[in-house]
Amino acid sequence: MSLSLTLLLFILVSTFSVTSTLRNLSPAAENKGVWCIANNKATDEQLQANIDWCCSYEGGFRDCTPINPGGVCYEPNTLRDHASYVMNLYYQNLGSTKAQCTFNGVWCIANDKGTDKQLQANIDWVCSDEGGFRDCGAIKTGGPCFEPNTVRDHASFAMNLYYQNLGATKAQCNFHNTGIEVYTDPSHGSCVFVSY
Repeated sequence: MSLSLTLLLFILVSTFSVTSTLRNLSPAAENKGVWCIANNKATDEQLQANIDWCCSYEGGFRDCTPINPGGVCYEPNTLRDHASYVMNLYYQNLGSTKAQCTFNGVWCIANDKGTDKQLQANIDWVCSDEGGFRDCGAIKTGGPCFEPNTVRDHASFAMNLYYQNLGATKAQCNFHNTGIEVYTDPSHGSCVFVSY
């Protein structure tokens, strides 16, 4: 079997060009000959987030049963292999373009359930000494993230700062059930939401 490594975005994923048929390929992958697989530099937490998202409603209800116990792609039973399967499924089903194989960003923003009072409390806490001296100047008057001037937008920026600086785990995006992890960059104009 001949494999040649093609670098797409070597942040969290790699793409391999496949010139012979491997076992357990989806028809889409067999026909296109290019795979999206997990980058060796990706952490287990990042890979699990990719699996969770690809197999979720937001990820399009991809059929992830093959990586469950007894499934045709369960073995080898490693997080990296399971992530590669679902990442490639996502990639193949959404057009096999570079954009579908990045998986390089997760952000935390305010969800639709949080009230303005709850979200303002999140801003106040994150931007306080107790919250860790986060630099919230970007959401102050004249800052690059002041507009749109809404509590929800300002809270999203502050919550993401906290989330990114504390390891970008689901727990850091809870904020008493007012936060949600998203995989589409919420940055706009000169307002940049960091993602590490």
